Amino acid sequence: MERIGTVETICRYPVKSMAGEDVAQAFVGFAGLMGDRAFAFVRTPGPKGFPWHTGREQEDLVLFRPHFREGGAATLPPDIEETFKMAPGVNPIFPAEGAFEIDVATPDGRTLPLRSAELKAVIERRAGYAVTLRFSERSLYDCRPVSLFGNASARGLGDELAMPIDRRRFRANLYADWAEDRPYREDELVGRTLQVGERLRLAVLERDPLQDDHDRPRDRPDGAARPASRGKGA
Repeated sequence: MERIGTVETICRYPVKSMAGEDVAQAFVGFAGLMGDRAFAFVRTPGPKGFPWHTGREQEDLVLFRPHFREGGAATLPPDIEETFKMAPGVNPIFPAEGAFEIDVATPDGRTLPLRSAELKAVIERRAGYAVTLRFSERSLYDCRPVSLFGNASARGLGDELAMPIDRRRFRANLYADWAEDRPYREDELVGRTLQVGERLRLAVLERDPLQDDHDRPRDRPDGAARPASRGKGA
């Protein structure tokens, strides 16, 4: 098996479009990373088909920093080792909803429960319209569950634009250092299956044809690829 790189950082985003957090380990299944985008705000009323309230509508949403109260409980399913003894692809039971409770550090220095009326009021005041909060133990991603981005691609974009590029704007789950340390190595992974660690396999099928040339593919365990967002992603 050819070694093409190393996962340098694992990142999840407890609330869609809010700041992410680096984690040392993660459970990854067909629904994405456990604890990734477990909550999302919805515009009321919002456009049919894509009603999510994201950084596209409120750019400073990324300045809100959510943290699970029980970080360990929201990282791995209970009895995961027993599940691993079964056939590949068995879907484990996730923790009860209470394990996913979140507190949010706001840009003005307060810490508020995610489900609180106070935080909802802050979001609505900044957004200019009403929102509701949704929860799912399966990730509320835009279109594909797992994303992969090469650190060299962020540097390459910065060189092309003659400005520093913060890789966090791509909101990836896995940030990789490639053995061939060059930008856009991700483009060459289309059609290949990647082995990450002992158990995770990511199949990259295609690039999204709607994206610009330097948008990178995002990958999912069961096949199809999605592009990385060039701007404020979700």
